[in-house]
Amino acid sequence: MARSQFAPRRTRSVWAALSAGVLAVVGSALLVLAPLMTLIAGAAGAAWFVHIPFGRIWFVVGAGYLLAAGLLALILRTRRSAIAWILAVSATVAAMTVSLYPVVAVAIAATNQASEIIPFIADLIREGTALFR
Repeated sequence: MARSQFAPRRTRSVWAALSAGVLAVVGSALLVLAPLMTLIAGAAGAAWFVHIPFGRIWFVVGAGYLLAAGLLALILRTRRSAIAWILAVSATVAAMTVSLYPVVAVAIAATNQASEIIPFIADLIREGTALFR
């Protein structure tokens, strides 16, 4: 079937937006998420007393990268370069946001754990001082 002469074709700018978006999303996965997850996994081995919510982290990261992939796939449906660039930037922001989420999740888990540990340590100190009375 022949293409209609009135249907606009995708411009180079649309392909550039798609390429830039894919590069940014993959770059955030490799340069931000992978080192952070390696650091968190190493810290989980060293600081065994802090509960790290790996299931929630992977769910949020997976959903965020699926959202970014969906936004990049929408670029293939548009022929307007402005919309393509908006979708590419949105995919990049989504990928960067969920790439930084593990740090926030671990910080929240550590502070929740600390609020439970402080009374435990206070009880240990009280019992230890009771031995010397």
